[in-house]
Amino acid sequence: MNGIEKISARILADAESEAAAIRAQAEEKAALIRADYDRRIESEQQRLTAEAQAEGAKQLERDQGAARMAARRQLLETKQSLVDAAFRQAEQQLLSLPTAEYTKLCAQLAAQASTSGSEELIFCEEDRARVGQAVAEQANALLQKAGKTAKLTLSAETRPLRGGVVLKDGLVETNCSIGTMVSGLRPALSGKVAACLFG
Repeated sequence: MNGIEKISARILADAESEAAAIRAQAEEKAALIRADYDRRIESEQQRLTAEAQAEGAKQLERDQGAARMAARRQLLETKQSLVDAAFRQAEQQLLSLPTAEYTKLCAQLAAQASTSGSEELIFCEEDRARVGQAVAEQANALLQKAGKTAKLTLSAETRPLRGGVVLKDGLVETNCSIGTMVSGLRPALSGKVAACLFG
């Protein structure tokens, strides 16, 4: 081997040694960068997972709260519907009383509502024919018994009432229809009705 070849071989060996060192250094640097990115990725995944879990828990809490509110609202609506039905049933029972009892009820309503004792009694068309005159007579008897003026008269006028009677004295009217009476009692009795239904 001559001198040029020896120099070339040594340069080549030095270059290979230097290249190997650079490669080893580059691989080491790449491994550090890869490990750093792996740590960052793992940390970001943990952060995102924690955020997702926290958001999921908040959303679950919101959904559960909304479901509880919807259930309470539905329960209240159902209870209100049942109370409404109870008052409708009470009204229907009053309207369905036997004629003698219904006449007595209307007479008592008229006598209690009368202020002058000379009002006209207005009924629906059916009730006017069925009980009108008897109600006027019984109401007058109640007023007379109480020592009051007893000159109630049956009006020729009829109204589209759901039972009961309207007292008319000139321009002043007192509505004693069954629907109005039941509605008037409702504020005072709703709590008791609810207690009976749900208590």
